[in-house]
Formats: sequence, C-alpha cells, structure tokens
Amino acid sequence: MSDDPSYQHLHSNTTSDNSTTSPSTEQRKSYGCAYLQVVRSQMEDYPTTNGEYLDAIFTHREILYSYPAGHYECARAFSEIAYMLEKRAWRADREADIEAVTAFRHEAWVIASSLAPVPTKPNEPASSVMGSGAPFVCTMPMM
Repeated sequence: MSDDPSYQHLHSNTTSDNSTTSPSTEQRKSYGCAYLQVVRSQMEDYPTTNGEYLDAIFTHREILYSYPAGHYECARAFSEIAYMLEKRAWRADREADIEAVTAFRHEAWVIASSLAPVPTKPNEPASSVMGSGAPFVCTMPMM
C-alpha cells in the first residue's frame, strides 16, 4: 500500500507540501455552471479557427434556458474565458481568438442582463406616478 503513488501523495509529509499549498492562477476558483467549467479547463488546447467557440456559446444557451437558476455565475465565467483567450499565445489553430473573445464577452453581457434581478417594488409610490393610488404593481418574470 505504501508503494501506491496516490497513497503516498495523500499521506506525504506536510512540511514538503508547504510549497504547493498556495493556489496557482490555473487552480483558482472557477465560476459558472459545470459546462463552462469544463470549457475553461480545456482552454489551453481549445481551437477557435473553425468556430468551436460558437458551439460552446449555443450549447450553453440551451442549457441556460432550460434552468436559468443554475447560471448566476456564468456571465463571470464567460468573461474569464474571454480573458484567457485574449492572453494566450498565438498559434495557427487560434486565428479567430479575437472573434472568440468578442463573442464570449458579448455572451457574458447578454447573460448578465437577462439574469439581472427584477425589482418587485417600484422606486416611486404608484400614487405619485399615476395620480391615483394603484393598490398593486404588475411585473413580468424574466424569461
């Protein structure tokens, strides 16, 4: 059992692990749904030349509209993905990185605006706005 590398890794001396306890920039907290976390984890090898980023955006839209409550951090995730694409080195299979950055940032904006909280109470009393005091306010839920 002591020859198993995974066992040794889990039960190694804590003094030797002190240098690896600080999180690297790649291991920082990931935001967004599980789908965007997987996309983010594959950014190093993610080609943009053939429009794969559009598949990711449209697939995420389908997932988002099926269950919007699970996607409150997805706007931030799209912004992080755009930033990662913007900062990575150029290669032949990454010719469309600028277009992908623009598309991911736009999608972040769309998600943030569509999932923005809707106030349930108006800022001003209804009596001062309409002249006659309306006893209720009708709001439409976000779709």
